[in-house]
Amino acid sequence: MSASTDTDVIVVGGGLVGLAAGAFLAQHGVRTTVFEKHPSTSTHPKARLVTIRSMELYRSLGIQEEIRDAGDPGKGFVIGQTLSDDLSTWIAPPAEDVESQNLSPTTPYSCDQQVLEPIVLKAARRFGADVEFDSAVLELGERADRVEATVRHAGQERIVSARYVIAADGAGSAIRRHLGVGMTGTEVPGRSVSAVFRADLSPALRGRFVDAVFCRAASTFLFARGNSGHRRWQMGTYVRPEWEDRRTEDLTDELSDLLRQATGLSGLEPDFEDVATWSTGAFVADRFRSGRIFLAGDAAHIMPPYGGMGGNTGVHDVHDAAWILAAVIRGDASHRLLDTYEGERRPIDQAIVDQALLRSRKTPGQKKPSGEIDALTLALGSRYGAPPGDEFEDPHEPSMAVGTRAPHLTLRGGGSVHDLLSPRQFTVIVDGPVTRTDTRAEFVALGMQDVAAGQRDLWAHTYGQAAGHLVRPDGVLAGAFEALADVPGLIDRALRVH
Repeated sequence: MSASTDTDVIVVGGGLVGLAAGAFLAQHGVRTTVFEKHPSTSTHPKARLVTIRSMELYRSLGIQEEIRDAGDPGKGFVIGQTLSDDLSTWIAPPAEDVESQNLSPTTPYSCDQQVLEPIVLKAARRFGADVEFDSAVLELGERADRVEATVRHAGQERIVSARYVIAADGAGSAIRRHLGVGMTGTEVPGRSVSAVFRADLSPALRGRFVDAVFCRAASTFLFARGNSGHRRWQMGTYVRPEWEDRRTEDLTDELSDLLRQATGLSGLEPDFEDVATWSTGAFVADRFRSGRIFLAGDAAHIMPPYGGMGGNTGVHDVHDAAWILAAVIRGDASHRLLDTYEGERRPIDQAIVDQALLRSRKTPGQKKPSGEIDALTLALGSRYGAPPGDEFEDPHEPSMAVGTRAPHLTLRGGGSVHDLLSPRQFTVIVDGPVTRTDTRAEFVALGMQDVAAGQRDLWAHTYGQAAGHLVRPDGVLAGAFEALADVPGLIDRALRVH
């Protein structure tokens, strides 16, 4: 018999990915404790883009509207000599912004990470997760039936035991190093500086709105932060050689000069709130799992920030891990299901890291390089279990293959097929009368007559291909069937029971 544990899953790291892990696990009814060594959520904006798939996941947590209220619609990049000049050269918003209206019940958005994290934190606690700040995990000891964490809080140490651990402790992950897991990839040379500031840029904007602009005169990016009711700005540029031995807090004069060049406002006096330097690379962990410990987010993959894919990919990692761990903890699944986390996520994450690296190597405004996969396909086209090189499919032409996202269709009365999917159980979508044949699933009747008229052709090429479809709790297709009697066997296969 297993020893008693204090919680089911410990999540180490309370940044965006760790908080999302807490929310998704708690939504499944899993006892979850998140430990974050810092005293609060992030104070630096970090990432801003929330991809369309991430918005779908946040929608399932019930926080989509809070995110919209806190952010802005994405407007893409513009380029000019300075902010004051003509900004006629556009890098259009990601394809998912403008081509996805019929592919999802939601849209991508822009919301600064330091604003997004408290929203996700609130959701995690609402579902029942215990989130403890100022709590550092000093050591992990894995036993046959549990993991024991030594946690320090307010100068006191205690042992907390759990059945599993998700390590979301960042790019320098102490847990990954402790496990002896290496990372394979490519260094990206140089360092960058990021500075958050307040300033009146209206004389340069002249009534225009920009989400992000590259100012050639200063080789500097400017990003709008917050929203129209609470506007701040962030600049990003490379660390000049003469700055290398300087402390970041001593660079405000140089950064002010750069901002005057970038904006074309010679009298600008910015008020800097936070300045940080950073470097990056393109690396993927050699393993995503060691026994009862799972790596996620930056602990599992590091990528350049181009395209805003890092944090979103980490959120997708833990969404996959959550249903897997929940099924095993409940006793529904074989322990062999745990192996599928690495098998599913690592190839997808490797492909995304490669795409981020490819994007980082092009100059702003340069045409799309050969091999670049569009943002919409990266967001919605993942194919778990696909052969190497085929990790993504065109979401405009969903294959309904096992391992792909269940496609969205608009229902006749409004809403989405996604609204019919259970976030905690399998969902069986049946074209015809429903007879429940397995208590591990919810059964939903869906025929062509239930779909909005403009999407009935799409229904015929997706859900209408078979009598029914099995959808996993994470919204991924697990198989098609012609008879309800086949459903228990499909669920067993998805759970690796046999």
